[in-house]
Amino acid sequence: MDLHLLLILVLAVALGWLLGRYEGQKKQAQTPFPSLDMLAGDRQSETMQVILNMAEREEALDLQLSLGTFYRRRGEIDKAISIHQSLFARPDLDKKISADIQLALASDYLNAGLLDRAERLLLELLKSNNHLKPKVLAKLVTLYEEEQDWQSILSLASEAKHLKNNKAIAYACCELADEAVKQKNWRDAQRYIAQALKLDSRCVRALLLEADMAEIEGFPNKMVASIKEALNYEPSLLYLVLPQLTELFDSRHRPEELERLLEQLWQDHPMPLTLHSYAEHIAKHQNLEASIEKLTHFIGQVPTYEGFSLLLDHLIEQGEALSLDYVRSLKHIMLQLQKSSDEFACRQCGFEADKHYWRCPSCKEWETFMPKLAYTPRSKSNSQSKVRIPHAK
Repeated sequence: MDLHLLLILVLAVALGWLLGRYEGQKKQAQTPFPSLDMLAGDRQSETMQVILNMAEREEALDLQLSLGTFYRRRGEIDKAISIHQSLFARPDLDKKISADIQLALASDYLNAGLLDRAERLLLELLKSNNHLKPKVLAKLVTLYEEEQDWQSILSLASEAKHLKNNKAIAYACCELADEAVKQKNWRDAQRYIAQALKLDSRCVRALLLEADMAEIEGFPNKMVASIKEALNYEPSLLYLVLPQLTELFDSRHRPEELERLLEQLWQDHPMPLTLHSYAEHIAKHQNLEASIEKLTHFIGQVPTYEGFSLLLDHLIEQGEALSLDYVRSLKHIMLQLQKSSDEFACRQCGFEADKHYWRCPSCKEWETFMPKLAYTPRSKSNSQSKVRIPHAK
C-alpha cells in the first residue's frame, strides 16, 4: 500500500475517534439532570439510579444531597444514610460542601434514633465555627431534649445568640431548677431560675418556680408578684396557680384581694377559664346571684361544659324557681355541648391529652400545651349566632 495512502487512512481514523469523543462529551454535558419530581412518576427506580451514578460529576452533588434528604423526609432513613455516608466519605470535597453533607448525615442519625452518632457529628461541626452553626445548635438542642440531658443543653448557653430563640435553654434551666427544688437544694434552684429569666424574661415556668421559692422562703408578696407576671404573659396557667393563690389569701383573711385579681384577669383575658374562677370565687365569698348573672351572660356567648355545670350547681344551690324560657335555653345549650375526655391541647399541632405538659409530646414545642378552656370568646360580629339566656325569675 502506498505510504501516503496509509498515512491518510490513519489520520482519518484518529480524526473520527476524536470527533466521536467530543460529541459524546458534548451530549453528556447537555443531558439534563433528572429532577426529584421525577421520583414521583412511574420510573422511580431508573431515575434514582441515574442520580446515584453521577457520583463522579461535581455538579451532581447538590442533587445527590437532596435525594438523601428526600428519602429521610419520606421515612426511608436507611437509604438516606447510605447516600449521605457515601458522599461524606469522598476525599475530594471542599469544606463547605462536606459540612453540608455532615449535617445531613447527622440529621439522618437523629431521625433514626442513633443519637450518639448524631451527637458526635454535630459536635464536630460546632467546633469548626462554620456557616451552619445555628442549624447545628438547633439539632443539638433537639437531641439533648430527647435524652432529657438538661445540663448539656445548658452548656450551649454561650452559643445562645446563634439560636432563633432561647426558650429551649431557658426551659432546660427550669428542669434543673425543678430537680433542685425536689432535692431541697435551694441555692442551685435560685441560680437556675435566675439564669432562665436572664435567657428569657417572659419564661412563665421560671416565674412560677420563682413564686414557689418565694413561698418556701416566706415572701408572700414576692410570690404574688411573680404569679401575676406569669399570668400576664400566659393567663391560661391560672388553673395551675389558683389553689396556691386561694390558700395564700385565705390564710391572710384577704379574699377581696384575690377577687380583684380574678376580676382583672377576666377583664383583660375574657375566656372560660378566667370567668369560671372568678364566678366560683364570687359565689363563695359574695353571693350566688352575682355569680349566676355573670355565668348566664357568658355561656350564652361561648357555651362550655364546665361553665354550664357550674351554672347548674349555683342554680340548684340558690333553690329558686326558673322560668320556662330559661329552662328551654338551658336545654338548648346542653344539646350543643360535648364533654371531651381530653382537657388539654397543643396550640401548635393540636395534640390532645388529659394532663398538662410543659413540652408537647407530639411536636416537641415548649409552652404550647394549654387547657381547652383557655380561648377567647367569639367576636361581636357573630353575636347573632350566640345563644341568649333570659335571667331566672
